[in-house]
Amino acid sequence: MTAARPLRQPASRQGLRVLRGRQAKLRPALAPWMIMVLIGVAAFLGLGFARTSLDKSAFELDRLNRAITEQEAMNEQLRLEIARMENPARIAPLAEELGLVIPQDTRQLLVDLGGPALVSNDEGARQ
Repeated sequence: MTAARPLRQPASRQGLRVLRGRQAKLRPALAPWMIMVLIGVAAFLGLGFARTSLDKSAFELDRLNRAITEQEAMNEQLRLEIARMENPARIAPLAEELGLVIPQDTRQLLVDLGGPALVSNDEGARQ
């Protein structure tokens, strides 16, 4: 067997020493991750915008439903007022105060819409 000899340094490299350098790390590609992050952010903002639009439409629909309900209530009140104002029991005393009376005799007028118009009065007929 041969004896182990110490390693010699070459004459030209005396006084030099070897420094351990950093190991080259493989960095993952940044572009695919950035694209995925941008897609995620765009999707998040898109969903937020869609949700806001739907909520805005829901608020508008609610406002319109409330307005319809108020108008239906007002319509019902006006119908009741019309019925009250058209009541003959209310109109008859007001008419009597104005001097109007219920006629005792009635006449029927027959109108022929197919022929020429004739006008008549009690004194005589005129054409």
